[in-house]
Order: sequence, then C-alpha cells, then structure tokens
Amino acid sequence: MEDSEFQALLGAVQDCYEHYMGLRHDLRTTILPAAPEPMDAVTIRTLRERIGASQAVFAMALNVSTKTVQAWESGARTPDGGNLKLLRVGEATPEAVFGELYQPPPVQSDAEVVEPLPKPRSTRKPRPKAQAA
Repeated sequence: MEDSEFQALLGAVQDCYEHYMGLRHDLRTTILPAAPEPMDAVTIRTLRERIGASQAVFAMALNVSTKTVQAWESGARTPDGGNLKLLRVGEATPEAVFGELYQPPPVQSDAEVVEPLPKPRSTRKPRPKAQAA
C-alpha cells in the first residue's frame, strides 16, 4: 500500500471516529426500518379470511402461487423478505394491497341491529320413564 493510500484510509477512520464521538455532524447517517415481525400460519389465514378471499385469489393478489399460500397456512413454510413486508402492509391497510378485493364490513347503526330469532322448540316426544322393579 502506498503512503498516500494509507493516509486516505487513516483520514477516513479518523472521520468515522469523530462522527461516532459526536464531534462531526457533516456525515450522513441512514437509519433503516426494523424488519417486520414474522407471521405464523394462523395470522395469515385470519388475514385471508378477513379479506374474504379464497387461497387462489389471495395468492393472485400477492403475486405468489396458490401452493405458497397453502404452505404458509399449513405452517410448512413462513413468508420472508418482500412477501412478509407485503403481508404486514396488507394487514395494516388491506385496501392498499388488496384493492377492490377487500370490502370493509358495513357499519351498523342501532336501528339496523337485527334481533336473533328464538330457538325452535323441540318436536320430539319425551321418552317414557323406566319403572322400578
């Protein structure tokens, strides 16, 4: 290594040290976002059911194969990388990822609440009681 190359390298190390110690503020620092939390099979299935899509349609919306979605939901595989990030974004804002596929549940007012129907009465005849001997 030539002396000029060594001096340049030594200067770069000195700049890094000064920045680390808070003595320099002219260097750019990039803070990367944290990696998304992993998704388990139950969470993926719950998301798909919340969207109201079949495995095939869900796979098409994510641009993956149906077999991949089946493997995720069975727990044989877990999504990673871009697929995991896309699933997490779809979980937070389904309309952004799934578009028209996602239909939010309708909001019911108090007037629209429907009372449940009463349970039907049994039409079976009671069995005769056994007599004691």
